[in-house]
Amino acid sequence: NSRGHLPYSRGASGGRDEKVSMENKELPKIKLYDTSAERQKIDQMADMYSLITTVQHLETAWTRDAVGEEKYTESCKKLISQFKTLKNGSTQLIPNVDKFITEYKMDCKAARHRLLRVGVPATVEYGAPKLTRQNSADDQKHVFEAVQTFITALNCLQLDMRDVDQLHPHLSDLMASLNKVKKLPENHVSRVKVKEWLIKLNEKPASYRLTDDELRQVHFCFQ
Repeated sequence: NSRGHLPYSRGASGGRDEKVSMENKELPKIKLYDTSAERQKIDQMADMYSLITTVQHLETAWTRDAVGEEKYTESCKKLISQFKTLKNGSTQLIPNVDKFITEYKMDCKAARHRLLRVGVPATVEYGAPKLTRQNSADDQKHVFEAVQTFITALNCLQLDMRDVDQLHPHLSDLMASLNKVKKLPENHVSRVKVKEWLIKLNEKPASYRLTDDELRQVHFCFQ
């Protein structure tokens, strides 16, 4: 007599057992590589993807004022240095980072600008936020520092230092010094020209040497 009781269903129970069985069953493993060389390629691509993504998050945090100036600048410089090292070591696997970003549909406009175009933190490119009014002593100090870094950069050119990895740090320091001179307009020719050459150098490999024409053009812009 089944009155007062729910009917027993083998089908329902079997379905549950079958579902549990499917959950416990291990999915087949996908092998990404067969050799250590193939594994190294996968690791390099993963490192590049991770580094670009990290820079994008850092840039977003900076624009939202979620990270301080000093911490941002320090972290950004470190990431840019790591990017250049990784880029130079994976030229055969990733000959064009811009195409790599497009191929893997990475939404990283800020990181693309920071790594591929400028090569310096936003605090160097645009200057630090103007939080307090500087006194005349600070102004004079920053002007003096800007002149000193300018002379250093000019001396490098006169000594025929034309490798990108030699010139880029000096132009980066000069850009940072100019940005500290608050009375200097953002569109001042000195800031514009230094930024232009920073971008040009950043687009070249670290081992690239300026041609005679390029070196002459830098001299002309700096004088």
